[in-house]
Amino acid sequence: MEAGFDPEHYERISASVRLNNVEALKRTKFRSHSSLCDQILDIGCGIGDFTRDMLLKWIYPCRKIVGIDISPSMLSYAKRNYGHPDICYDILDAGSSDVSAFLHKYGKFDRIYSFFCLNWIRDQKAAFRNISTLLKDDGECLLVFCAQFVLYNVWVEMSKMERWTNIIDDPSHTFPDTWHDELSPSLDGLRKAVRRLVADAGMTTLSCEVHPTKTDFRNDELLLGLLVPLVTVKTGTTEEDKDRMREELSAKLLDGCTRTPKGSSYPLDLFFVHAQKITSL
Repeated sequence: MEAGFDPEHYERISASVRLNNVEALKRTKFRSHSSLCDQILDIGCGIGDFTRDMLLKWIYPCRKIVGIDISPSMLSYAKRNYGHPDICYDILDAGSSDVSAFLHKYGKFDRIYSFFCLNWIRDQKAAFRNISTLLKDDGECLLVFCAQFVLYNVWVEMSKMERWTNIIDDPSHTFPDTWHDELSPSLDGLRKAVRRLVADAGMTTLSCEVHPTKTDFRNDELLLGLLVPLVTVKTGTTEEDKDRMREELSAKLLDGCTRTPKGSSYPLDLFFVHAQKITSL
């Protein structure tokens, strides 16, 4: 069973995500000025709000962005609500085994940005390889993605429970393969894994920073409405079993959050990775 973000619900929480994106932009000093960029790529553009309202201004005077996402519904929403003459929205699985058709269509990019996307791609080697393939020589990328967080930990826990084993899908099919060695590998271990992925893809790491933060929600409805639908179930699961699973899942997610006067939040460790493609000889 497939699942994904609901565009309208995602827009209700996108403001909290933007803060971390902007922080990453502020901390990253690109070696090549935006004026020298012909086009940039936004991997995992989602509903397109950040792409249009922030990224387009940030990369000025470069005036061409290609925003990609794997979700047709997110792209449709982006085109309807966040279209712009300088932005082209297109569908692409960034973890695909072959991006040659996309490369032929658009050519290579001077910069690649990705915000909160890589943590939803299982095949990390493929994702980093594709980023390198789509970058021009000496092109740079800024990749923002999270380490394990409350949804992953709860999903893993419940998938091992006897009553849910035959109902909940294996979380390793959804999250990065680098996460599955243990429930909570150290941040240092994850940082080393990221640096290896960058190097193996033919790039060099300019900086790899861990940014501790939190994700805030105004109420439980927003939190659960975002996370619960992402947990997939096996084909043939009855509606009754789905409802029972989601009830327990909701309780565990709320238990893993911190209650605040303004709602609830959960901790998040973000990677801010700035890398550059090595010039081909």
